[in-house]
Amino acid sequence: MEFVDGLPPIHPGEFVREILDELEISQASFAKRLGISPARVSLVVREQRPVTAELALLFGRAFSQSPQYWMGLQATYDLKMAEKKLRGRWRKVRAVVAKGRGSSMRSPQKSA
Repeated sequence: MEFVDGLPPIHPGEFVREILDELEISQASFAKRLGISPARVSLVVREQRPVTAELALLFGRAFSQSPQYWMGLQATYDLKMAEKKLRGRWRKVRAVVAKGRGSSMRSPQKSA
């Protein structure tokens, strides 16, 4: 299957596994440092659970990266999996608003 950017989906758990292997830190030890269960880390590493916002904060802190980095990895993975599931059907959807034209939808406002 050809993906929009040509790359297959990569679960964030693969990145966690590679970092832990490189640092020679066990999943159990890593989980203890984060204050979460080893099972939770294991499920992410085995690509059976997503990186949640909470985990993004913890992973970001532990690996000196931003939480946005981890959320971005998860969002990219999720979009590619959705693309795979839809098998190109999404490309056939006709736009309601032409590219370059705004819409009446507003972005959420930041509170003062």
